[in-house]
Amino acid sequence: MKSSILLFLFLLLAFFFGNAQEFTLTEKYTFVNQRTWGPEEEDRSLVDLVGSEDSSTIVATLGITSMELLEDVRIAVLPNPGLEAVKEVVKVTFEYIACCANTETYYFLVDHDNQYTALPKIDNLYCDTAESDEHYVFPSQAFGKEGIIVRAELRYSATNGSIKNIHVLQSHVWNDDDFEYQDAITAIEP
Repeated sequence: MKSSILLFLFLLLAFFFGNAQEFTLTEKYTFVNQRTWGPEEEDRSLVDLVGSEDSSTIVATLGITSMELLEDVRIAVLPNPGLEAVKEVVKVTFEYIACCANTETYYFLVDHDNQYTALPKIDNLYCDTAESDEHYVFPSQAFGKEGIIVRAELRYSATNGSIKNIHVLQSHVWNDDDFEYQDAITAIEP
């Protein structure tokens, strides 16, 4: 009897984590109108994020800190994030390489009328080995909470890089383009 309960719990956990969505790279969005920004010696640029099929609507104008150090740009989407009136989340990551790597990540919530709501940018710095980094976690993802956008620090195992635990930094209650901010007082353990 005890082994069947353990098997049931294992299958339930596997189902929960197996159904959790993750961001996938996309070509639905692209960058246009690259232009310099600030003094020339600072090597900064601005770009407009637009839809690939309709470039007339600018999602956001984003600053590239240093074109010389820019290593990679990734645009990914999370369909059906589990938030009321939000059809997808667009995630844009700029990766810079110098003595350490750092990323600037922007998140945009897209409603059913193709209106965009930006979340505060997240910066991560990676030197030597990455033991933790920050992300937004949405309800449809592993560790997500219904109706809440969680800003969390993910801590990784030094041996295999898997998520060791999650420390909630902030939680934002989503109510159809309105945020209520709640400071975190607990951590979510996997």
